Amino acid sequence: MRMIRILVKSSLPLFLVASVASILTGLSSTMVIKAIHSAIKGGEFDVNSFSIEFFSYWLIYGILSVVASYAVSLLTQRIIHKLRVDLSNKILDASFATVEENQSRLLPILTEDIKTIAYSIDRLPGVTTGLATVLGILGYMVWYSPKLSLATLAIFVSVFLFTQVTLPYVRKYANIARDYLDNIYELFEGLVFGIKELTLNREFKKSYMEEQIIPASKLQNKYYLKENVIAAITNRSTDMILLLGMAVLIIVIFKTGFVTLEFFGEYLTLVLFTLAPLSTAAGFLSSLKRIEVSLDHIEQVGITMEDSVKKETPLTSAEWNDDEPLLELKDIEHTYYHSEAHENFTMGPVDLKLQSGEMLFLIGGNGSGKTTLAKIMLGLYDPDKGSMSYKGVQINSKLLSFYRSRFSAIFADSYVFDKLLHIDEDKVIERGQELIEMLELTKKVSIVNGAFSTKKLSDGQKKRLLLIISILEDKEIYLFDEWAANQDPYFKEVFYRKILPYLKERGKTLIVITHDDRYFDEADRIMKLRDGKPDIVK
Repeated sequence: MRMIRILVKSSLPLFLVASVASILTGLSSTMVIKAIHSAIKGGEFDVNSFSIEFFSYWLIYGILSVVASYAVSLLTQRIIHKLRVDLSNKILDASFATVEENQSRLLPILTEDIKTIAYSIDRLPGVTTGLATVLGILGYMVWYSPKLSLATLAIFVSVFLFTQVTLPYVRKYANIARDYLDNIYELFEGLVFGIKELTLNREFKKSYMEEQIIPASKLQNKYYLKENVIAAITNRSTDMILLLGMAVLIIVIFKTGFVTLEFFGEYLTLVLFTLAPLSTAAGFLSSLKRIEVSLDHIEQVGITMEDSVKKETPLTSAEWNDDEPLLELKDIEHTYYHSEAHENFTMGPVDLKLQSGEMLFLIGGNGSGKTTLAKIMLGLYDPDKGSMSYKGVQINSKLLSFYRSRFSAIFADSYVFDKLLHIDEDKVIERGQELIEMLELTKKVSIVNGAFSTKKLSDGQKKRLLLIISILEDKEIYLFDEWAANQDPYFKEVFYRKILPYLKERGKTLIVITHDDRYFDEADRIMKLRDGKPDIVK
């Protein structure tokens, strides 16, 4: 069972403490029930003996149950923390193409799936203690009446078999409901980030709500309801099967007389003590199915909970040759496969040598392959054919992390992170205010304790924040994908005539994707892409 493997893997010593404490809790609980059962079944009753036996085991039960609950709770919280950290690391370590392809599915995984696993595992302390109690009571029942215990065991087996029939349906509907949840999150993303378009268009707003969000929500609720109903039926049916089994057993006893009904009444008291923990355990089995569904969705996007060692090799200055081109592309090709349209688009082959301190403009129409080429140059996409070299060293998977760290890039959809904790504090203090002034944001934003004071800015101003971060990162190569596209004429001028020369003066290599032909004179070279095919025009 994956859940047990996860528990053991999280902390074997803590798992053993929790297990032993739970077992001892069950045994002490059994002794408390035995004391009560002995007192009520008749015969000579000694108040002093009963009090000593009951309160001793009662106190032990209380202490051990707290220890067991604490150990299991600590274990589960470690698991949740580790799961969050591992998932975050897996996303960061996964190939960019994989993350980009599954972007809309990642948020539900990081929120809903983690919440499902956390909620389910949080129930473990009560389940483990309850099961230990049931096992202890069963042991006492076997000692008290082997014949009746055999009949009771048959009833318990019936309960188990019934759950094996119903639980697959819990998983089935949980899986369907979870799939619809991905769709709902995607629609919510459109609702939040497309609010301007929706607000401006009454028909679109109505259609988006009534024909997309509402139907998707209804379908998700439909299957979530089915999942919960079957889980509830499973939980309640365990109680009903136990009670029905007891009724049948009473009839058999009445007909055969293999034990007296009075003796059975004493025995039944023990059985009743098992009903609550067994019901809790049956409910937890439904939760395990939900955990499995969540883990399946995590694994379906290529991000597993298994540990993986990513072998990376740093490149040292002794290994490269400064006389070689800073960046060289040889016969680079990349193909997009459009299965629905039955058409493919191939970018390349591209041959390019980029020298240190050079400024290259990439130009071409929309869909010509500029951004694809940029992502290949950054090491975000793997080319289907060809090779890339950095100062004469061919880039492979082991050198990819080092290679990517040479770049700073701003894309049209780049996210603005307000905290600058990854940048040297002295550099932020020394140059941050200078850059804010250069980009004329002094009235809007400042840097306080290593973070921007606000991100509530226009799109153009957010692009300027991204530019500040990029410059502060002080990388060797800069790539700007249509940075000036949503800037006013004044800031276009600032970018091309002031920022780019500012970076070039400091020895930076620049790759600029642009349509602004007015500023082509700033470039050392210009490469034009047309339908994925390159042409050096300057």
